[in-house]
Amino acid sequence: MSAQYEESILALRAARREVVPQGAASRAAWAAMTQKTVVELWDGVTAAQGLSPQPEGIALAAVGSLGRKDGGPESDLDILIIHDGGKHPELPHGMSGLADALWYPIWDSHVELDHSVRSLGECRGVAKADLKAGLGLLDVRYLAGDPTIVEKATSSILQDWRSAARLRFDSVAEDQVDRRRQFGRLSYLIEGDLKEAAGGMRDALLIKALVASWLAERPALTYEPAYEFLLDVRDALTSVTRRHNNVLRLEFQDDVASLLGFTGETDQDPADELLAAVSDAARTIRAAYADTLRRARRNASTSSNRWLQPRMIRGRVVPPHLTEVAPGVGERSGELVLTAASNPADPRVLLATAKAAASKDLPIRPATLLHMWESGAGRALGEGGAWPEWARADFETILSAGHPQVSVWESLDIAGIMTELIPAWSLVRNLPQRSAIHRHTVDRHQIEATANLPDLRSASGATLASLSPARRSTLLLATFFHDMGKRPGVPDHSERGAHMMEGILAPMGYSESIITDVARLVHYHLLLGALATSADPEDPDTINLISDAVAGQKELLDCLHLLTQADASSCKPEAWDIWKATLVDQLVGRTYYSLT
Repeated sequence: MSAQYEESILALRAARREVVPQGAASRAAWAAMTQKTVVELWDGVTAAQGLSPQPEGIALAAVGSLGRKDGGPESDLDILIIHDGGKHPELPHGMSGLADALWYPIWDSHVELDHSVRSLGECRGVAKADLKAGLGLLDVRYLAGDPTIVEKATSSILQDWRSAARLRFDSVAEDQVDRRRQFGRLSYLIEGDLKEAAGGMRDALLIKALVASWLAERPALTYEPAYEFLLDVRDALTSVTRRHNNVLRLEFQDDVASLLGFTGETDQDPADELLAAVSDAARTIRAAYADTLRRARRNASTSSNRWLQPRMIRGRVVPPHLTEVAPGVGERSGELVLTAASNPADPRVLLATAKAAASKDLPIRPATLLHMWESGAGRALGEGGAWPEWARADFETILSAGHPQVSVWESLDIAGIMTELIPAWSLVRNLPQRSAIHRHTVDRHQIEATANLPDLRSASGATLASLSPARRSTLLLATFFHDMGKRPGVPDHSERGAHMMEGILAPMGYSESIITDVARLVHYHLLLGALATSADPEDPDTINLISDAVAGQKELLDCLHLLTQADASSCKPEAWDIWKATLVDQLVGRTYYSLT
């Protein structure tokens, strides 16, 4: 009889492989055929042992991806036998005999199986003792047997999760930090783990768990489509490799991209289009997780201020107390929100909020940003002709804020506002970099480089703060846009980027002189690094080449040196070591002396 069931499992494996990945529909088909085969196995085993298909006090349940009905064609079978803890003399070989009769046909067919046998008490004990197992048990779903046992298990596990959530909150947060340390951030990886990396499927499941704990409400960002897309990528990957796999290796990316319908219509390589879409999904999940975690952390704290919550006074709801940090912008519970009197469609309020977030290193509530996006604040500035002077001043204040600006631009981008302010940003948004020295996508790399500027010093001793106002603007803009010319198949992104500066900066209202100097820096932003390692620093032609690049202007040379450092130091450590930094310093020093 075991051989008969083994054939059924093998038939299931073959049938799952025949289903072409087509999103949620194919996952529903895989879940249905898997459940049907497993229930048939259960019915046959219980009948062979003289039991009815619904023996009292014993049930078969699905957990993990089978419990959620989102497994792929090669996903393992996550199944669990739950019983009431009684002796059950009606079982001829005990509970272990029942389990073995179920597990062996699956093992013999070489289908991956994640299995366990637990009493109701053991389910609760495991959920309390093992965080990962406890999170998995939140997805328990009835398959066969006594349904009341599964109902008792799910209700008690969920109740325990909610009652202990405050005590276990730190463990949940630490687990995610450990995974990010081990697997990195999915949005910036060329070969990322779709499940375990930060922004991956595991984070999406943590959002559900935090919401289920009642420590936080649903995030304002809609992250479910991003999660479904990562499932689509996983399904395509496992169909291509024919094995249970979550790491999107280089050798499989072309086939996965083709299976998912990426054709390179945006002038990108289809595999790069795939990676850009994965990056976008991972950033959305990551932002939703961060928002949910922040709210859960606040609600888990016993020291929350009662003035931060809406109050009822004389039958009227009084809004929570806000600390106004900028005109129309208030701080509540460590987040920036709009005051009741502010206009969400006003670009001044939008940039004031972003500026306050950068200067105070505070997050902007995602719902607030989405409200401003829906109201058209970004479009009003981006489509209202040249930017006014105040807008340029606020923009540069954010660019000068150092590393706190990174989360500000990330939040604006996730909300859809970034590409409204700067339409050309869409050309590099989530664009992957296959260079071994890079750590980030093109858009994030430019932001990271700009964030480095306040900490740098040129060979002459100049810093961002010591530059003249016009040169400070030039350096900030050149750094923020220095890689805009990157595109697959473009041999010289520096030259292309320089030609793009007019189209980017003129709508922002910048003068022709600043646009010219920004284009010059973008054109030559790789020059110092290349000459320092390949040219003779004693050769007058080397010095003349650098002097010509900066039009013989010492302060522009300072800008080029600071841009070079900011660019290289935002890459991996091997891109900017002490040896290379010293060579560039010496080269810039010689050129500076010649100009003097």
